[in-house]
Amino acid sequence: MTLRRLVRSCSALLLGGALSSACNLVGLPGADTDGGSTDTDPGGTTAEPGPTTGELPTTGGAPTTGPNDPSGGTPTDCDFAGAVQPIFTGSCSCHAGGQPAAGLSLAEGESFAALVGVESSSAPGVLLVAAGDPDSSFLIEKILPGPSVGQQMPIGGSLSTEQVATITGWIAAGAPEAGVFACAPGQNGGDVGEVEIDVDGPLQVQVGETLPVMALVSDPNGEPIEATLTWKSSAELTLYVDGQGVLLGVSPGAVELTASAGGVTSAAVAVEVVDHDPPAATFTQVRAITDQRCATAGCHVDGVEPGDLRFDREPDRLWEELVEDEAEQVDMPRVDADAPTNSYLMHKLVLTTPAVGGRMPFGGPPIAAAEAQVILRWILSGAQFN
Repeated sequence: MTLRRLVRSCSALLLGGALSSACNLVGLPGADTDGGSTDTDPGGTTAEPGPTTGELPTTGGAPTTGPNDPSGGTPTDCDFAGAVQPIFTGSCSCHAGGQPAAGLSLAEGESFAALVGVESSSAPGVLLVAAGDPDSSFLIEKILPGPSVGQQMPIGGSLSTEQVATITGWIAAGAPEAGVFACAPGQNGGDVGEVEIDVDGPLQVQVGETLPVMALVSDPNGEPIEATLTWKSSAELTLYVDGQGVLLGVSPGAVELTASAGGVTSAAVAVEVVDHDPPAATFTQVRAITDQRCATAGCHVDGVEPGDLRFDREPDRLWEELVEDEAEQVDMPRVDADAPTNSYLMHKLVLTTPAVGGRMPFGGPPIAAAEAQVILRWILSGAQFN
């Protein structure tokens, strides 16, 4: 049997600045629980804050040598689908969903056509991506500090040096849609031959409980390689899977789980979510998460109140806004006690493409399953003020 390296999920995309790794148990930056972005261009199992998510890239293992690797390693090749798109998917949630910010969708299958050779809506005459010329590409300006228009993307943080280098290298190579370009240092390269979710048969997860899973990635010769994984649940309001491959049962039902890397998708694994009465979580535990992840500068605070929702209010007023007030942009309560699938807060946290705007937390990786678990358990237990 060919040895394949186990790709562990808890090496999430790291974002600099105010953003935290999705591996942190308490950490949801820039969450816009009721609405979308205000900018115009791109930008286990306890009741404690501790499980995460529809679709999010994760990196596994040690980095592959890149073109400028001081170790002298041979440069490896990257491509748009395997190296660039996962950055957009994991870091640009505001530019996804049914109403992406500024009408710019960076969702898989749409981002290339929306960027390459397209004029910026906020910088007339400047292309978002000028193939072969990163210095003239507004996308590069927006992901670096101090852009001439608006604020640096993603709002509330920044991409890592390696992520910026990857996007820059892609543009400098002519912004190919299907061709390859030299990987940035620290980026994985090489062809993916197979992705396999490392489980024996169908899985079962209880509502309100979590289950970690792992994936194996190999090249066409069956050798283990480093890869960026994207996890996907076929029904995110039934089963949430975060960027680390941690599953969270949200509501009873049958779901298919897949993992993909480098344009290769694993065989689907059947997951059954079964009814269960999990331990209750408290509003105090929920606020420990929202204080860290939602009540941050430029997001849901005094003076910046998307959807007329502020997470920096006193506890009793915040509870009223969540439980007693309807969402402004959809016909749905923000929190429907005992009914998480009818709670817009859960929709904004676990759906890759919610009805309005992008998935929250805004500008960062999707919420960890352990954190979503706390919010889910609080709603399931009646969304009490406790």
